[in-house]
Amino acid sequence: MLFLHNTSRVEDEKYPALLQEKGFRGFPSLCFMDADGNVLTKPARSVAGFVETHARTKALVALRRKGDKATAAEQKELFLAELRLDLVAAAEIAARAAGLPLSDAEKELVAQKLVDAEVGKILQGSRDAGPAKTNEQLAALAAAGKTPSEAMRPQFWIAVLNHASTAKDAALAQRAHDALERHFADDKNPALERARANWLKLLTASKQ
Repeated sequence: MLFLHNTSRVEDEKYPALLQEKGFRGFPSLCFMDADGNVLTKPARSVAGFVETHARTKALVALRRKGDKATAAEQKELFLAELRLDLVAAAEIAARAAGLPLSDAEKELVAQKLVDAEVGKILQGSRDAGPAKTNEQLAALAAAGKTPSEAMRPQFWIAVLNHASTAKDAALAQRAHDALERHFADDKNPALERARANWLKLLTASKQ
């Protein structure tokens, strides 16, 4: 069922803070919710992304409805569906994955989401930790060979590059610089030129 909310400052607005409550900061915004109003996911801003996300959330809701009647295969499918949509709490990922007959690719997905959870926890605590400590913690993950999912990579590698530049870790700085260049290789936005110049400046500083 389509639910359309027009965010406004009109007096007696029924849901005045709905946009913020659902985790949005701008508009127009779009998400899929369950019958209780819980956000399941926020689709990409494209027709293809919308169709794909709708299919995923529809399958997820159908699996959840099975409840205790779900077979072992369906329980595994539900876990993976929730994992792909980032609906599994970080502290629950390992416990729910334990004992499931996962393929190598599915195990890689679990491992990736665990790394994402580590990165997310560090970023959530960044206000208290401060930029330098946050960058150091993310650099430690990179040094250990841990890299987050694509959506988190720009922020991750920029933080790593900043730390590596200050710490004079040329090898790690080179990794971060190259990762950023690969990520934005097809992005022709002119505004990126200033960012690229800064990345190169940080890389050069790490070698001095």
